[in-house]
Amino acid sequence: MPKQGILHDYDLLANQEESAQGQTCIVCGANPVRYQWSDYSGEGMCTQCGTPYQLKWGSDEQKEGNAYPYLDIKEEWVPIIQAYWNETKKWTYFGTSMSGNPGLDEFHEWAKQHYPEMYEEGA
Repeated sequence: MPKQGILHDYDLLANQEESAQGQTCIVCGANPVRYQWSDYSGEGMCTQCGTPYQLKWGSDEQKEGNAYPYLDIKEEWVPIIQAYWNETKKWTYFGTSMSGNPGLDEFHEWAKQHYPEMYEEGA
């Protein structure tokens, strides 16, 4: 049975990446962040809250800038995800998944109640 999306010991090898060292999670404040791999190449998620970060192998711009880790959520969602974390303390699979995102539906139900403007057409 997965715990917070961790299925295999391999998932935690994200912590061996140079970019994973000495970071603080922008959402939950975990310091240092412990990461687990998502299903997207080079993307790790905070094991405390599920916030995704590109630790390596990002876009051409990310590779050129070489300022890993990069946050893999849109900036406008950061305060909403922070509010959800502060209220619920629930881990959510915000990273890329091929088999489902545990907790994501619950997050969207909560966000639609608290931030309906984010779900309006054209938002």
